[in-house]
Amino acid sequence: MSKQQSTAELIELIRWGVMSAGGATLEGSEGIDQMTEILRHNSHPEFVTIMSSESGMPLEYRGVEGFREALSDWISPYERFRLEIDEAIPLADKIVFVARQVATTKHDGVEIETPSASVWWLEDGLIRQASFYLDQRAGLEAAGLDPDRHGG
Repeated sequence: MSKQQSTAELIELIRWGVMSAGGATLEGSEGIDQMTEILRHNSHPEFVTIMSSESGMPLEYRGVEGFREALSDWISPYERFRLEIDEAIPLADKIVFVARQVATTKHDGVEIETPSASVWWLEDGLIRQASFYLDQRAGLEAAGLDPDRHGG
């Protein structure tokens, strides 16, 4: 199997795991469960999750359970949360997901929408690292893409 084939298959697995109501969406804790299950079968033994924000140092979580912990913590301030994937960009050694985070806060029920991105690095046909960026431009730049050409 070529790297291009394995990347295409991986994109399909990830899309399959987040498909909900006909769109590519990760819905709250159920979406985290779906992605965790995909990672159980497709992650590198040294898999890490990186949570990057504009305001602080990136946080690193090890293993599939670390992924679950990172995303559960990320959505904890919200009554409802969904990640809408607008575009998946396959590159030689990574997949970039251009997305929007749509959430309703627990306090006051305010709905917010934030453009974001995640970069999933591949190694030996497995997911080696998943990095999440609240700043979509920063995520695209981390993947070596021009944010002005890809949604950011």
